[in-house]
Amino acid sequence: MVSKTVLLIEEVKKILQNVYLDVFYIGTTKTTPYPYITFQISDIGVSKKLELDYWTDQPDSIELETLADNVGDYLNKYTLTNENHSITIYKNNDRQRLDETIIKRINESYMVRYFGKEE
Repeated sequence: MVSKTVLLIEEVKKILQNVYLDVFYIGTTKTTPYPYITFQISDIGVSKKLELDYWTDQPDSIELETLADNVGDYLNKYTLTNENHSITIYKNNDRQRLDETIIKRINESYMVRYFGKEE
């Protein structure tokens, strides 16, 4: 039987890929082409936190900001209920631009209300 955490990770990846295909859980390889999105999920009390990082190697961040806006528009108040769980996602207002020397990154988080079905 697959754990509730693995099911949630797989579901979140599918949800994000409705907006953009290059989505990875936690990390990538050095050869992954830009732009892409990485995500991680952590527990915060009875809720979960979905943290997204958007990455590019372009000189400006216009494409990255647009990608983050599109994902945010899609995810905010997103609800899914199926035979495994019920998920509702709410956008936090904590977007940060984190410019490295060559790589640009945007980090933001979402609150996830998650209810896994009993096994």
